Amino acid sequence: MKIFVYIINSFLILGIIVYITIVSIQSMDTTTISTNLNIKRLRSSELIEYMESQKEVDVEEKVAEDDSMSLEEKKEEDNFSQKDDTTAEDKEMEVVEETSSYIPEPVSDVLETQIGSLSGYGPDCYGCSGYLASGRYVGNGNIYYSDSTYGAVRILAGDSSYPFGTIVRIKNSKFSEFIGIVLDRGGGVGFGKSHLFDLLFPTSAEAAANAVSYNTTFEILRYGY
Repeated sequence: MKIFVYIINSFLILGIIVYITIVSIQSMDTTTISTNLNIKRLRSSELIEYMESQKEVDVEEKVAEDDSMSLEEKKEEDNFSQKDDTTAEDKEMEVVEETSSYIPEPVSDVLETQIGSLSGYGPDCYGCSGYLASGRYVGNGNIYYSDSTYGAVRILAGDSSYPFGTIVRIKNSKFSEFIGIVLDRGGGVGFGKSHLFDLLFPTSAEAAANAVSYNTTFEILRYGY
């Protein structure tokens, strides 16, 4: 009987000890959990405050950046408006200035240039009939030809390589600069001969009186009619 009572008491004591142990463990867990929750809450609030402060900083930086960009864009717009501030009159003046400063290159009408001697002859020369090789009659003393482009021009005898109607500007002779037209040939006239061109005078006497012009410049302006 004593043994049975001893066993029951032992179980009771063991149960009390187990109970106390469980209660103490539960109380410790609750404290730990509450402490952890408080720490977590504290950290969460700090994190929220930190995130809000970072947002404010980002907003301020964004505003400052936008302000600086707007200032730069405004400067660019001002510069662009200043560049395009020129009126139509100013642009026209620029075009006029460019046009006035442009000097066109002279266009030469000279096709060929020769230098040689210029002699003279008359329609009454020895063996002359008063007719030119081109068939024109000059026995009446008419030494001019009326050209549709150059007007009244002097009659010349020239090399056979120049067709009838060839226009020649004659410079540096005994006469003032003038224009002639090839309408005749001559035995001593042409390339490799005594004279390069022969100028028609009203009479042979007048031609002899004017003699020969050396180192004369002949500019060919037109070949043939």
